[in-house]
Amino acid sequence: MGRTSKHVKQLKSEKAKVKLKTSKKAKLLPKGLNVTNTSFKTKKIVIQEQLKQQDSSEILSRRKLNVKDLLSRLQHYSSTVRQEAVKELKELMNHHSSEIVNLHLNSLLQGICSLSLDKERDIRRESLKVLNTILSPISAEQLYPFCDILLSYLNCSMTHINPSIKEDSLLFLDVLIQNCNSLLAQKSQRILPNFLEMISKLRTESQPGRQLSTNLNSRNTSVKWRIKVLASLEKILTAIVQANRRKKLDSNLKARTISASDEITYAPIYGNNLEICEINFGREDYDVEKDLSSKEFDKYIESLLPLMFDSWIEVCPKEKIAISESMISNEAAVLLKSILNITQAVIELLDFLESEERTALSSLRFKRNFQEAFVKTLMMRFPYEEKNAANPKFNNNKKRQADFSESLNLNGSCLEQNLAICHVFIWFSRVQGEKQSKEGIDKELCGRVLEVMNDKLENWSSRDASALPQFMRTLRTLFLRASKVWYKNGISLGETLKTLINAHARQSRKEFQSQCFSLLSDIVMDHNLKELHAEKEFKKFIKYLPSLLLKKSIQENVIQLLNTIVLRYKNWIQEELIKNQEAIIDNAKQIEILRSENDRSTRLMICNLFYFIDNQIYH
Repeated sequence: MGRTSKHVKQLKSEKAKVKLKTSKKAKLLPKGLNVTNTSFKTKKIVIQEQLKQQDSSEILSRRKLNVKDLLSRLQHYSSTVRQEAVKELKELMNHHSSEIVNLHLNSLLQGICSLSLDKERDIRRESLKVLNTILSPISAEQLYPFCDILLSYLNCSMTHINPSIKEDSLLFLDVLIQNCNSLLAQKSQRILPNFLEMISKLRTESQPGRQLSTNLNSRNTSVKWRIKVLASLEKILTAIVQANRRKKLDSNLKARTISASDEITYAPIYGNNLEICEINFGREDYDVEKDLSSKEFDKYIESLLPLMFDSWIEVCPKEKIAISESMISNEAAVLLKSILNITQAVIELLDFLESEERTALSSLRFKRNFQEAFVKTLMMRFPYEEKNAANPKFNNNKKRQADFSESLNLNGSCLEQNLAICHVFIWFSRVQGEKQSKEGIDKELCGRVLEVMNDKLENWSSRDASALPQFMRTLRTLFLRASKVWYKNGISLGETLKTLINAHARQSRKEFQSQCFSLLSDIVMDHNLKELHAEKEFKKFIKYLPSLLLKKSIQENVIQLLNTIVLRYKNWIQEELIKNQEAIIDNAKQIEILRSENDRSTRLMICNLFYFIDNQIYH
């Protein structure tokens, strides 16, 4: 086939091009320069947070982050990022707590509680503030499904190898006590053993038991650390006590839960107290954590109390040579208060367990194991007084003992501690087994206790107001629970009863006067206290009561008490009522009746006190 004209033209143009000649000395390029280099780096394009499209209804932080973004940053490797996320989450919770909690409660608890184990102290403290904000609006019923999350992280922090995390675990516990103490009371068996681990360690195999541990590498001294641990333990035991009180009140309703396995043909629904209860048609072997049993509690107390007594031995005065030797430091006073509050909570729990299980074994065993140690450790230098560096009397060691006895108020700054010691000793004395009843009680210690109680009744002042609950608690145990045992052992409470009645009549402080009258009313109403009722001062108190009807105001419970007294002690009170009959009836029309639900019926109650005299009933 012949060549075309177009192809011929291309050949001529190629020949016409200038040819470049290369020299023979030219070198070839080295290998590799003709290969494409791929060792380059890329960088992603980051769109600023404020440029992202967000849902207008979504809750955002100041940096335009939602709750999920902040929760994801709580686990960031950078402590700065974690801390900023916690702060922003705190700000959101302060303004939108209810909305966030309803949508993200599980994630919030998981993320915030995990920071209780963070190595940075500031992050741990800040996370606890957020946790407090989360828990405050939540009820115990809503929080119950998430209780295991809280307790798991609490146990981890309380048993952590890092001393700082272990120390902050007590702050974690404070947050839980403040917001969900009823749940902690139910799960207390999972928490209580940790307190023993925090202040003690197991002995060797040859010596079973526990001994106090020291914190040589801690910022706190061993005593300060034990004070913190015991203060938290006191809060837990107080929560358990409060839960048991509520349980006891609820049990008075006589409500009944009907189970499918109950062999009953009918359920009585007509009664004074009716409450709607759950009918359990399910299995009986469901897994429910039970409260502390008596045996478990006894075992725990057997380890705890010796450790507390040993802690006190380290800080207490060595010998009581003079009154000034009973002076203790502020640190020792705080430790003593925690020890005594824990002991009082323990004996109240023992009383509750005995009432539930219908046995007195726990109290008898507790007395047998710890009464002697309590007396030797805490009562040999009783009563105590806290050192006051600002008072020159306490700094002059050359003063004679007589000078101290005249000028020193032994119950001043350690009043609550001294009253608590009295209360525990009185409780021990009322627990009587066969062996104890034959041996009797220590009359010398009883005399010292009564001396402290009488002195405080005579010299009660406004600065003692904070100790009033403890004082009344001790007096109630003395009169209502231990008086029969004391009288049986030849110890009369007549002088103390007289001092109580005089304090009620003399004191102008309404709260103190009201508490005293409440105690005296309970003594009047308890027909078993025959020894107290036989005292002369008790009869004088009964005769004094009608004069209350001539005052400008009176409480309804006083009128109810008078109605009971008229029936029980008619011969004692009759003369006073007859003498003031007209004045009392006239005053009943104008007297102010406090705390009365039906004013008219209460006034009629006053007038009908005289029914046994004139057989007239007022309507």
